[in-house]
Amino acid sequence: MTRPAERPSSLCVDCQLLPPAPPARGRLIVAPPLAWSLEGLASALRGAGFAPFSEVDSTISVPFEPGQLEPLAACLEAALSSVELHDARALVVEDGAAPSFDALLRMEPLGAFLARVRAAWLIDLLAGQRAVTYFQPIYTAAGDLFAHECLLRGVERDGRTLISPAVLYGAAAAGDLLFHLDRFARLLAIRSGAGLGRLFINFTPTAIYNPAFCLRSTVEAVHAAGIPPAEVVFEVVESHRVQDVGHLVRILETYRAAGFAVALDDFGEGYSSLNLLDRVRPDYLKLDMQLVRGVDANPYRATILRRIVAMARDLGICTLAEGIETEAELRVVREAGVDLVQGFLLGRPAARPASRAEAVA
Repeated sequence: MTRPAERPSSLCVDCQLLPPAPPARGRLIVAPPLAWSLEGLASALRGAGFAPFSEVDSTISVPFEPGQLEPLAACLEAALSSVELHDARALVVEDGAAPSFDALLRMEPLGAFLARVRAAWLIDLLAGQRAVTYFQPIYTAAGDLFAHECLLRGVERDGRTLISPAVLYGAAAAGDLLFHLDRFARLLAIRSGAGLGRLFINFTPTAIYNPAFCLRSTVEAVHAAGIPPAEVVFEVVESHRVQDVGHLVRILETYRAAGFAVALDDFGEGYSSLNLLDRVRPDYLKLDMQLVRGVDANPYRATILRRIVAMARDLGICTLAEGIETEAELRVVREAGVDLVQGFLLGRPAARPASRAEAVA
């Protein structure tokens, strides 16, 4: 059996080891998909103030100094089409070093490299662990505090300015850092939420390769934090975009085997919701906020909501209406028989959860 002290030697490159930041000074070697692109690319680079030259056949080398990588990335993105950016290959060589044959064989897609340059701030944020978990309360329809949803917020270098999840996950997806960010967010939520009672913790299915391996650290973190597994609900975010349902089912089976519950979010968005419901069979069903928003003034929407709640009740699934912002919306979802409610009307995300006495449902 592997001892805990030995685990760092088997860290997962895809989600536990951050990619190294490009050197401050060096050369970017670019191999366009077509040789005739070299002349036009060289002309664009010279026009932007760079000094490209050729050191390897069918490639172009561009020296850069500290602070020049982002302008270089902008120049390349302007000079090449999206197809060329995808098909071109790139390699960064430190100042004074010569490209080896093995390194040339491992050249990565230019588009992926440029995305990582754009996401260098995110690598820095993850390396410095500059993030905080915010908690949004979830209540029973009767108004009792039921749980907290864990929501990630990045923190700028000034230590005060927050970065939204949309910005974080957008940069992570573009820079091939989704595995790193998703795992980081899960572990931070577990550490920060210990002692708060039931937690809803988001995860992105596409950020998990092998459930048995990728989720091991998550399961271990829950036990280390002293949180009873029954008080942890793992919530599938962007469930309407799930393509590989079989992979999602394997992930959820791993979570359930560890004693956790699972939730499906955004139900009612997209055409695959019913099929996904049958395959996943969640413990909790979060009704899409677009279904809840203005439901009091939209009889069609109200009817759909009532039918979904009745169906979930027949299937033994707990329903949660999110995005409630008005008393009228709250009244309608309660009348529809929703089990749980969440939204700005009831409590905004906060670094320190509100006490029961401060909650008004």
